[in-house]
Amino acid sequence: MKTIGLLSVCVLLVAIRQTSSLPAPSALPQPPVPPRSSLSNQMLESIINPNGTQLECNAIEEDIPNIRSGLIPIRYRWQNLNAFIDPAYSINERTLINNAMYRLAQVLPCVRFGIWPIGSTPTGDYVHIRKLSGCSAVVGKQGGSQHMSLQSPGCMSMGTIMHEMIHALGFFHEQSRPDRDDFVTIRLQNVQPGTEHNFNKYSSSQVSTFNVGYDQQSIMHYGSTAFSSNGQPTIVARNGGPIGSTGDLRQSDILKLKRMYNC
Repeated sequence: MKTIGLLSVCVLLVAIRQTSSLPAPSALPQPPVPPRSSLSNQMLESIINPNGTQLECNAIEEDIPNIRSGLIPIRYRWQNLNAFIDPAYSINERTLINNAMYRLAQVLPCVRFGIWPIGSTPTGDYVHIRKLSGCSAVVGKQGGSQHMSLQSPGCMSMGTIMHEMIHALGFFHEQSRPDRDDFVTIRLQNVQPGTEHNFNKYSSSQVSTFNVGYDQQSIMHYGSTAFSSNGQPTIVARNGGPIGSTGDLRQSDILKLKRMYNC
């Protein structure tokens, strides 16, 4: 099966600042909303661990012909990544989302990030962030309003928010890379039944690594016990090193984002 990222175009808002004061919309006229994609959504869903606190991204795959995951055409990448944050979030939670987007805006100065203010009616292409169950996001630009869920508590950390935003920017998980078996071993015998697809590996004809080396501590990498059925590791590093995100962007993450967006 092939994993797909669905994407689209943009609407202008002022750039995010790292403060609790959220940006106001631009005075420029809004462009018309483009037609929605006819393809089904490719989303990264979440699963709640038994303790009910830590959440994992869970890739749900669809087989749609002629679409290659990871090889994302320029026309589908964001020029302006705008977010509408559901009013259910507190001011502190909105500020955390704002600051996570600000961090990514520093990495990608060629992408204009913005947040619709409270009480506004968003138009154009934007990410609709809601307090649903788990942490999940549509991969890449889709067109119009597209899904992102940040459950609170459980998903409200800088690292998790950036992880989901990077999915929205068009990236899948690190352990899906074609070269992953050179660096990690997947122990499917320890994986929860029905979640094995999260450990699929994709060929170089399906997924682009942007010539950046494998990073087992990428912000997009699963932890060692992700989707474990018995508490035992599901991913083990061949070099014996640690597995999983450190909670912040790594240099490899930054380099891939910059190369993808020619930034």
